[in-house]
Amino acid sequence: MIGVSAGALTGMNYVSKQMGRTRDINIGFRDDKKYIGIEALKREHGLIGFDYLFNDISKKKNVFDYKAFKDSKQTFKAVITNCEKGITEYIDKNSCSEDEILKAVQASSSMPLCSKMVEFHDFHYLDGAVTNSIPINVPIDEGHKNILVVLTRDKNYRKPEVSKTMKRVYKKVYAKYPELIEKLNTIPDRYNQTKDYINKLEKEGRIIVVQPKKAVNVSRLEKDKKKLQDLYDDGVNDMKEKLEELKSIL
Repeated sequence: MIGVSAGALTGMNYVSKQMGRTRDINIGFRDDKKYIGIEALKREHGLIGFDYLFNDISKKKNVFDYKAFKDSKQTFKAVITNCEKGITEYIDKNSCSEDEILKAVQASSSMPLCSKMVEFHDFHYLDGAVTNSIPINVPIDEGHKNILVVLTRDKNYRKPEVSKTMKRVYKKVYAKYPELIEKLNTIPDRYNQTKDYINKLEKEGRIIVVQPKKAVNVSRLEKDKKKLQDLYDDGVNDMKEKLEELKSIL
């Protein structure tokens, strides 16, 4: 199991076998401003309250089963972006402490401009999607034959070029991190190439892909809980349609 950005948070719950936990938190706590909103910004200098998520929510309100996660025989890797070097790093739960894997997942989920950088192993980190949005290269390089790719965008979706305005913002906000700026400005190129590669692999029958059938009308910090629930339901239905195909390789 390898997860990027929100996929890292979701992946943790998958490995701990807590079905529905991601949904329950993202919908159930959506109106809690300590989780997403102004209170999170005041307390944690980012629009998402990761300290609140990993402590108050995960230890008291909707408890994360860390023991089941750690003891699972499944591997789990979180994808993160090293801001100083502008490279992708992969953090394995079996090769680090609890604090380290939680920091890695936080870093993987820390969207540029919306979240503060996460200090980790003497470097600063942000969203793994900055350098590797869909890490299909990892299971292929490791020699895995039965690969399931779960995407949050439809087959035809491609990222538009980064606007001149956004490039100026990146240059100003991340002036100390030139390698990061270069990677931020070229996200669409890498993402679109990877989507084309995934479509090719799927057509050749080398991977199984689960993805939305239509364009997703949900923002990254969506407030409309009905939209979130509808998207979740769509995901469940799309997965059900792939079950028989999955059984053939599992």
